[in-house]
Amino acid sequence: MAPVQVRIRATRLAEWRRAQGLTQRELARRLDVSQNYIPAMEGGSRDPGPEMRAKLMASLGVGFFDLFEVVLVGVADDELHLVPAAATPVASALKQTAVRGDANG
Repeated sequence: MAPVQVRIRATRLAEWRRAQGLTQRELARRLDVSQNYIPAMEGGSRDPGPEMRAKLMASLGVGFFDLFEVVLVGVADDELHLVPAAATPVASALKQTAVRGDANG
């Protein structure tokens, strides 16, 4: 059996970026990254590392589960998506419910 991989995807980045009236270019400048990195994160082809996750949360003023989805890949030949248990992600970050599903949610 293959090892389990943990992926942290910026699944809600585009939504939060647009809600704050930022273009991909403006967000890239704010984060001091290549403009191509933003659509790669938004599209799921690049997962932000710990430093970038912290920069994104600080820059947009939101919590971890507002922006990110934690996915365990390779769990019984499936993906295990970890999502917050309550409607307010930041307040319930320690209480998580495992939800099985495909990569598209």
